[in-house]
Amino acid sequence: MACISVIGPNSQDLGYNDSVYSVALSRNSAWLASASWDRTVKIWDTSNGKCLQTLSIGKALFNISIDTTGLYLHTEIGTIAIDVSTTSTPSATDPKCSQHKGWGLSSDGAWITYDSENFVWLPSEYRPSCSAVSGNTIGIGVGSGRVWICNFNVNNPYGSLEGYV
Repeated sequence: MACISVIGPNSQDLGYNDSVYSVALSRNSAWLASASWDRTVKIWDTSNGKCLQTLSIGKALFNISIDTTGLYLHTEIGTIAIDVSTTSTPSATDPKCSQHKGWGLSSDGAWITYDSENFVWLPSEYRPSCSAVSGNTIGIGVGSGRVWICNFNVNNPYGSLEGYV
């Protein structure tokens, strides 16, 4: 057993200057995604510890996973496209804005989004203190103790909005 690399402020790589709250490995263990309190997600090459991509998310994430294709990052605010092509060199000082795929939540929790576009505005009493997104379903827990579930029609996003409180 051997440690391939140490990533962080005291190593040669920039890592994070803040706490890391979630990590996930790709199916083939080639990449590791990490989410920090600094509101970014970094994608790392596990063979050499190099940062392949930095995404500016706009909020700290606590639950991330990489899908089986390695193309998307599943989070509590939705699915985010990742691009770890070797043709682009990431910049730790200028992170890329995240591109959400399908249904999700804006980083401030004020909007339900579809493909990164604002779709449904949420009044403050319905904004998430925690959330989960899977396919066309969004589950939201709010500070008042309520939980609500929203299902969307995938074939016609503007035709069906069902919510259960």
